[in-house]
Amino acid sequence: MTEIRCIHRHTEATHPNCFKKGLIKRTDWWRNKTIAYLDIETTGFHADIGIMLTWCIKYQNKATIVYGRITKQEIFDGEYDKRIVAELLDELENVDIVVTFYGSGFDIPFLRPRAFYHGFEFFEFGSKYHWDLFFYCRRLFKLTRKSLDNITAFLGIEGKTHLKPRIWAEARYGQKKELDEVLNHNMEDVIILEKLHNRIWSQAKWQRTSL
Repeated sequence: MTEIRCIHRHTEATHPNCFKKGLIKRTDWWRNKTIAYLDIETTGFHADIGIMLTWCIKYQNKATIVYGRITKQEIFDGEYDKRIVAELLDELENVDIVVTFYGSGFDIPFLRPRAFYHGFEFFEFGSKYHWDLFFYCRRLFKLTRKSLDNITAFLGIEGKTHLKPRIWAEARYGQKKELDEVLNHNMEDVIILEKLHNRIWSQAKWQRTSL
């Protein structure tokens, strides 16, 4: 990973005079920050009529995946995703930089209202950073489709899974076998998300964008 560049965003190898003159700009502001990959699975695209089924967080360069999964009892008792939303918010307290794929358009604006609905506080603007790989990839790659599936397949990153509609239908009613499959799908997504991030790391300037 390139850590230091000159004010023209070049490395020492390409702009040695800038480094001799001290005209450098550190781009490793993220160093010593806790970076984690987030993905959620839900019953729909809108937080006022849908609920979260599972969530997964994979910390950078760590094998362990932290996760939450709804239960059938919670669905039919009317608690819905209250517990797993609370657990996800607690886990995110440990993260400085959240990495998603189209999280700006889905994961975060779904999680925020679910948190509000259950009476939880959400993170204040500027308290955490967010890197949405969808927008980085959209700028870096001119492809026929901008989905995580298509981009990872094009780059030779294996692991993207696909679930049949029946699995989603049964999972929304709390069927354990189908929820397990959704959770496994969720886990695979954060794994390949990290692989994608590693693949494009050197191609972008990583911004201080608020969650």
